Amino acid sequence: MTDILQLFKPHHDGKDSIVDITVTGVALAAALILVQGLVSIRLSLGLHSQLLVAGVRCIVQLSLLGYILVPIFNNNSLWVVLLYSGFMVWISAVEAVGRSIKIYRGMFFTTWAIIAACAASVMAYALVLVIGIEPWWSAQYLIPILGMVLGNTISGISVGLSTIFEEVSSGADRIEKLLAMGATRVEATHDVVARATRLAMTPILNQMSVVGLVSIPGMMTGQILSGSNPDQAARYQMVIMFLLGAAATAAAVASVYAAIFQVLDGCHRLRLERLISEKKGSGVNGFLTETAKAVSTGLG
Repeated sequence: MTDILQLFKPHHDGKDSIVDITVTGVALAAALILVQGLVSIRLSLGLHSQLLVAGVRCIVQLSLLGYILVPIFNNNSLWVVLLYSGFMVWISAVEAVGRSIKIYRGMFFTTWAIIAACAASVMAYALVLVIGIEPWWSAQYLIPILGMVLGNTISGISVGLSTIFEEVSSGADRIEKLLAMGATRVEATHDVVARATRLAMTPILNQMSVVGLVSIPGMMTGQILSGSNPDQAARYQMVIMFLLGAAATAAAVASVYAAIFQVLDGCHRLRLERLISEKKGSGVNGFLTETAKAVSTGLG
């Protein structure tokens, strides 16, 4: 009986240590997804099956992440950390391209290169100059910060590309008129690029405006829960917010201009036929679905 009760009782080693959440605690928290399920059923949203899949994937993926990071953190090898970081960048490119309403040939490799360049630049600046961690590839710092940087970079690229493709398609007549009047492809799409970049920057600007007043961000919360000095936790969060803003903005601008140079060729002609609407899947979900189909076909 005592062993069973231990499943429901959180454990901690001392007043300064973080309270361990039991498996039962996670299950009780997961039960809250029933609130969303009931709303979906009551309003006939048809989301209850997706909620179930999303909930299961959340548990499985985070559990796997925990097991994967343990040996990476313990080993702290340069090549292992870089290999896993490269995997994170690759998944980010898959997700960013998958969220776009349209694509163009070579878009994945272009997006991958942009994400890799922006993330590498920002991370190098942060780890070497700002934090000054030694060695700079310390998994404890590099992987968590890189994850946050990539998450916001994906959002910035997705918003920027979706806006640019929609604006170019709906405003094709205006762009062609400007081109006919002698404007270059950069000049003809200046307003469109500015609008797409503004929308891409808006989420991070909103986060920076309310941070510390309305919400306590995840990284700061995690450090406080683990016993860190709140002052240091606040400084780390400041650094993270500025890193996220720089990476997301740079990646969004680069992606938007890369798209512009595809939709408008070197002769300053609008080439909407280069945009492709049909896609096999959406982001990582689509990739996993197609992979599963390929595996099942091969086994069959």
